[in-house]
Amino acid sequence: MATGDGLDPRQQERIESAVERVRRENGLDVSVLVGDLELDDLTQFRAAAERLHAALGERSPSAVLVVVAPGQRRVEVVTGPQVRRRVPDRVSALAVLGMTSAFRGGDLVSGIVDAVRQVADAAGRRPALSPVQQQQGELVRGSDGAHGTAGIH
Repeated sequence: MATGDGLDPRQQERIESAVERVRRENGLDVSVLVGDLELDDLTQFRAAAERLHAALGERSPSAVLVVVAPGQRRVEVVTGPQVRRRVPDRVSALAVLGMTSAFRGGDLVSGIVDAVRQVADAAGRRPALSPVQQQQGELVRGSDGAHGTAGIH
């Protein structure tokens, strides 16, 4: 899923590289979406992130989705039920805490990359995703439109 809005190509590459490394080394299906969500009310953010996670289709039970909405000052980590055995909710919450801390310091990309690594470290090593699985999880551009959640302050 997505990296996008407001990131330059080098920043996108850093995030994509971290995601690809996790898929290769940990066999963990991680996707990152960077961009504000089209919402009437920010209290809907978690539900919107869960819908995006569900939109991963067959992958969703075993996938992790990191949603970062800089303009809305929100971040969310959503994990599928199969992944929660490998990545407990407390790890997702710590990843969110690390991201928000980095974001406050002005470093969006490092916060995301560190969170992806933290989730992968908790998941441990597993067989790599197959080429077909990797292709299904390819990164696409962000749109405008686990269980860790936080506002970015």
